[in-house]
Amino acid sequence: MMKFMLSAELSRKRIVDGVCRLEKKNTYTQSEQRKNVDRGFSDCSSLMAWAYMTILRIDIGSDTPEQILSLKGVDIDQPADGHWHPDAARLKAGDLLFFRGSDPTRPFGVGHVEMYIGDGQIIGHNDNGLKGPTIKEMETFCQVRRMENKSYIKTRRFIF
Repeated sequence: MMKFMLSAELSRKRIVDGVCRLEKKNTYTQSEQRKNVDRGFSDCSSLMAWAYMTILRIDIGSDTPEQILSLKGVDIDQPADGHWHPDAARLKAGDLLFFRGSDPTRPFGVGHVEMYIGDGQIIGHNDNGLKGPTIKEMETFCQVRRMENKSYIKTRRFIF
């Protein structure tokens, strides 16, 4: 029996479409309910873990510390001197952007993750009181995070 493998391009489209289908449908939570993404609950990392596992059968880890360290991904972009956002020319749909949070004991101080969906846009679920996930302009989001001292760390790719 031959195992069907998706092309990287098709995999990227499927994962972006899958996450975008949930736009503004989920309630943010960090409780155990966060694992019930398909039932209307999530946080940033459970959304990404669910998408990669459900759509592509790739276990990237269940939270941002696991995801930023996962051996299934590779680093694509890190901020160069004076830069506070990724180089969009290096990104592909489905890449994950990691940001600092408020816990410096986590690897890299990571606290948030978003998915690049193309055309300078990202999607993710923030604890902002709104249904999520939401689509945002990448550079604007990175600038706001930087001003909140929760800046961009790096981008990782899990689809090859």
